[in-house]
Amino acid sequence: MAYQVKLFSLGIEINQFYVLWTEDPEKMLIVDSLKGLELLILAGFMEYHYMFSIVFGAVAVAVERICASVLIDNYESTKKVCIPILLTIIVQFLAIFVSSLAIFYKFDIISINATWIVSCIFSSVMFLLVERINEKWRAEMENPRRTRNFTISQRFQVKENIRALDLGKRLIFSEIGTISIIGTIIAALLLELVPPSLVHIAENALFLNPFGICTVAMFSIPAWKKRYKNAFPTCCQWRLRPSRVDVESMEPMEEFNKRISIETDMYFNQLNESWI
Repeated sequence: MAYQVKLFSLGIEINQFYVLWTEDPEKMLIVDSLKGLELLILAGFMEYHYMFSIVFGAVAVAVERICASVLIDNYESTKKVCIPILLTIIVQFLAIFVSSLAIFYKFDIISINATWIVSCIFSSVMFLLVERINEKWRAEMENPRRTRNFTISQRFQVKENIRALDLGKRLIFSEIGTISIIGTIIAALLLELVPPSLVHIAENALFLNPFGICTVAMFSIPAWKKRYKNAFPTCCQWRLRPSRVDVESMEPMEEFNKRISIETDMYFNQLNESWI
């Protein structure tokens, strides 16, 4: 954008806008040297890196929640900190690698679009699958007639998974919506359905992406939502709906108390062993 508004000069007078992506040499801007274009190349790389960091980051969050569900017994232990650290390193490596391929034209436009499409589909499917599994576990935990005993760590991890998945799912869907809008604009530019001078619309849509994601995150985290509603009460008038009360059949009180007593003793034994 700085080059378009002429804050930086290329040393070349550009009297027309060039298409966003083309293999036709007649539609390309030919330069004799990269001298003076360092900032432009860096800006292009950072734009690609930002875009692919969001795409691969969504996949990483889905994989992290899968690990949390598989290692449900002791995922919150300090030994498992290496999992999110490793995922962060992998995401940054992939983002830098793919961005480098794209900026130096080693990655064509079809491959770039296929990357975010496949990543978003994979993330959405994994989020829905893992959420369904954890919801099933939570329903089993809350069932008085359950036959399986759950440890404290398992109960905590299931609730944490559902909370994280609820936030992650909303962020993923908001991201998919934003990427779809950007992809539609870019497709229109590639097919030359709109003038090439409108390329700045796609760039601004990409840069404004955090506004949508931050808004969704703010209303998805209870503490942030409450803080925002207290700060702007006139903007957050929500209609109160009567809560539905579910009635379930209960097992005899004597058996229920006996089960609770057994699980309580087991929980305190686990806590005692964890402190030794």
